[in-house]
Amino acid sequence: MEQKKHESDMTRKEKAQLRWQTIRSLKGRERLGYLWTYYKSWLFVLAVILVAFSIVVTCIRNVTTRELISMAVIDVQSGAQENADRLEADLLEALGTGKGRERITLDVSAGSGDDYAMGSKRAVIFGSGTTDVVICGSETYETYQEAFKSWEEVLGDQYETYAGYIEDGRLDLSRSSRWQEYGLTDYKPAYMAVMYDTERDEEIIRLLDFFF
Repeated sequence: MEQKKHESDMTRKEKAQLRWQTIRSLKGRERLGYLWTYYKSWLFVLAVILVAFSIVVTCIRNVTTRELISMAVIDVQSGAQENADRLEADLLEALGTGKGRERITLDVSAGSGDDYAMGSKRAVIFGSGTTDVVICGSETYETYQEAFKSWEEVLGDQYETYAGYIEDGRLDLSRSSRWQEYGLTDYKPAYMAVMYDTERDEEIIRLLDFFF
């Protein structure tokens, strides 16, 4: 009768075959526990490789993806995330050129509250230089109005096309029936303001074409 070899007497190949047979015989948590016991160093290396690969892929995608416009909507109604996603997709279709990777950024996370979290989010939106357009109520507009471009500068020769929606230099997006369809905000007026640092005036005019 053949004696069963102890693992210490096996060759490296025989040990690998034995462990593979053991892994195949185990299920669920037992299999995970076994893998962690014998291969945790390899699992750690694999995890590091996967994370690094994910970071590289994300960086490449970000570099090769052109942002068409970056928008922020302040004080979005609770439960409106699905509508925000729909607006983002619709804007990408309307503004997209079809040339390479393109994206629309729509930030609906910030509110006008006085708590630290909301203040931090507004600081990023109004101070980072990455936002092109902000949609907000009267109070927020008053607070940050020095950061906005004039509509005369943005629209140029096309100012008269949208003059009926502009009063005292403020464009009221709540007068757009298409904007109302998305139900993101319940306040009126809802001012659309252009950030001073943006260079995407042409895209912003196309954005107005979409809403009006």
